[in-house]
Amino acid sequence: MTRWVTLFGYVVIAVSAVGLEVVARRSVSLATFGQAVTVALRRWPVRLVLQGGWLWLGWHLFVRVDWR
Repeated sequence: MTRWVTLFGYVVIAVSAVGLEVVARRSVSLATFGQAVTVALRRWPVRLVLQGGWLWLGWHLFVRVDWR
C-alpha cells in the first residue's frame, strides 16, 4: 500500500510540474522552470545548498548500496 501511495505522489508531482510549465510557456506573467532556475542560481548560497543536496543524494543512492 505504501509503495503505491508513494508512486502516486511522484506521478502527481510530475504531472503538476509539466502542467505548470505548459501554462508558463503560454503566459507572459509566469516564469518557466528554466528561467526560475537561472534567477535562483545567480546567488552563491543557493548554489551551495544545491551542491550539498546533490552530494547527499549521491551518497545515499550510490555509495551506501549493498550489491550482494
